[in-house]
Formats: sequence, structure tokens, C-alpha cells
Amino acid sequence: MQVEYLIIIDSSNPFCRDKKSFDNFLQSNADISIRNGKFKHKSIELGYELQGGETEVDKNRFFHMKLKCDNPKRMDEFQDALKATRQLLYMASDKKPQVLWDDISLYYSEKAYPTIHEVENLMRKLITKFMLTIVGLDWTKEAIPEELKNSTRTKPAGNNNYLYETDFKDLSTFLFDEYRTLDIKILSEKIRSLEEEKDEVSLAEFKGFLPKSNWERYFREHVNCEGSYIESRWEKLYELRCKIAHNNFFTKDDYEKVSNLVQEIKPKLEDAIKNLDKVEVPEEERDELAEVVASKTNTLYGEYIQKWKHLEKSLSSLVQSTTLSNNIKHNRIPISVITKELINQGVIDKEFYYEFREANHIRNMIVHGSGTHFTNEELLYRISNLDKLNDYVFNIEVSNEINLQKPSQKVISN
Repeated sequence: MQVEYLIIIDSSNPFCRDKKSFDNFLQSNADISIRNGKFKHKSIELGYELQGGETEVDKNRFFHMKLKCDNPKRMDEFQDALKATRQLLYMASDKKPQVLWDDISLYYSEKAYPTIHEVENLMRKLITKFMLTIVGLDWTKEAIPEELKNSTRTKPAGNNNYLYETDFKDLSTFLFDEYRTLDIKILSEKIRSLEEEKDEVSLAEFKGFLPKSNWERYFREHVNCEGSYIESRWEKLYELRCKIAHNNFFTKDDYEKVSNLVQEIKPKLEDAIKNLDKVEVPEEERDELAEVVASKTNTLYGEYIQKWKHLEKSLSSLVQSTTLSNNIKHNRIPISVITKELINQGVIDKEFYYEFREANHIRNMIVHGSGTHFTNEELLYRISNLDKLNDYVFNIEVSNEINLQKPSQKVISN
């Protein structure tokens, strides 16, 4: 097991002019002795090589130092020797010593990664089974970026779905990001109506307006663990995983942190998987859940869905501000019924209606899967069309008796 350092010393600095003076400097630490190619620190003896020379351009002095330990059982002693050596090297030059090779990091990285890999795939297993059994088999067809599907690195093999290509950090958002299923505008209206009627209300009526994560909605009652417990540890594990992935210095302390985090997370995920059969998602929440997942997997999908939801709310508000609200009494009336009623009453024109139906079709392909894939350019075009539809609804002026002034411009202009 070998570690190599490169030290650069400015040519104007008289310190450590040659290999002998460099060795003498290292031996200024009473615990270090160097003799016959051996580097001794306290009771451990290491292989030692030192190369000296000048840099080609600025003629600064450099020293290339190699320390080798042949006994893995003495790893802790080897690390103590390296720590003492680094302290000296930082004193030798105003330039930071460079690590050219580090088998210590490799050793602990190789020990840590299998445990990270295991808990990462447990998380994928939990989310995949949850989504495919609750949302449906077609979920991954559209909720994945086109670029991801076409890339060699991320193209799934065999029967793997694209969740197995989602970044480690993003996995937790599927379970732990909070969202609300009821529009906050409805809350304002509810409060105003209660003030007017002076009715008593129970706390349960307002719980639907609180943002909650999927973990809290569907898993918390079956697993004795708060979502924040797993989420905070997942973030710490992600940081340590990055050190391995980016070949950063990875210590024994880092390895022990990984082990502890995995031991804390793993039982909770296993418990959640074991209890999946007990999880129930109400039919009315499945569509919302599919929208949330699609939004998390692609930024442009998320933008499209948000603008679509805004359009739905605008049309519902448009109905409520007219006498049409007498015909439509239920909160969960399909948006298609709302638009048909609006067109029948002359509130919106046929061009808007046809563009709206197309936008609804795109939304359903994104959320529920259809086998059709969208490029970024196509999505940007569709988002632009949604903006125009939203502008159209915004510009309609509604009177109490449906005396409406409709915008004269076309809904979609090329």
C-alpha cells in the first residue's frame, strides 16, 4: 500500500536545497528516522523513496516522496505516520503538497462503496415498486428526459426502468419533498366563507392544505421513522459518496461515517419495503402523485405541469365567477366538463377549446405514459402554447350575468 506526495519549494527559498537536507527536515520530528531506504515512524517501518529535481519552467525545486506499507494490519500506524509527514510538508513550502497517489483512500473507498451501493438500490427498489404498483406500469415511459434515454451511460439494460439511472441525490426527492394536494386559494375562500357564516370548523378540514411528503402520506403510519430522519442521513451519505466518485481524499473516519449512516438508513428502508402491501393511495390522489413524480424527473416536465395546473385553476375560477357555477357544483368535476360548459355558453371559443384539448393530451402523455418521447425543443414549444392559453383566460372579463368580452387575438400564433 503506497502513498506519494509532490512538494514544490520556491527557488528563492534556501530551505531544503537537496534530498539530504529534506531528509534532515523530516527527521526534525523525533518520532521519524530515515535510513537505508526505510522511513521509521515510532514502531512502524515503511518503504521510502525520494526523488529531487527542478521544474522545467520556473526552476523551482521539487521533491517526489513515496511511502509504502506492506502490512494492511498496520493501517492505523501507517496513517499516523502519514499525518505526521503531512504536517511537516505543509511547513516546508508555501505551496500545498500534492497527493500523487493514495492507496489509503482507495482502500477505504473500496470498503465503503459496496455498502453505499446496497442502500442506494434498496431506495430504488422501494420507490420503483411503490410507483409501479400504485401509479401504474407506464409511469417511467414519459417521466424521463429524452437525453437520458438516448445516452450510452444511462441506457437501462434488460428490464431495468429509468429510475435506476436517477442520480443518488435525486432519489430522496421522490419520497421526502413536500407538496400540497389542495390549492391554497381554496383555503382563502374557505376562511372567508366561514367568517361570513360564523360556523365552527374542525382542524381536520384544513389538514389537506398542509404540504406533506409521500413518506408522510403513505409510509409513516407503517414505518416507525420520520421522513426527516432518513432524508438528513441520505444527504450526508451523498456527500461521502461524492468523495469516492470524484477521487477525493477518503479517510478511515469517512468510512466509519458511511458505515454508521448505512446502518441507520437500511433497516428503515427494509421495513418500508416489507410494509408496501399495507400502503394505500386513494384513487383521487394517484393522478396528483403521478404529476409530482413526473415533475421531479425533468425540469421541463415540471414546468409544463405547473403551467397546466395554473390553467386548470384559472378555468375553475372563471366558472366560479359566472352563473355557470350553478350548473357545476362539485369541486372535483373533470376539467373537460368545465371547458365544454364554457364553450357551450360562449365564454371561450372553439380555437381555444381545441388547443386546450391538445395541451391536456400532452399533459396525460407526460404524467401517465404513452410511448411518445418529447425533446426539449418540443417541450419548450408546448410550454409556450400553455402560456398563451393562460393569457387568453386571464384576459377574459367576466360579468355576473356572463356579459363577457373575449380577447380578439388568436390563441396560438405562429
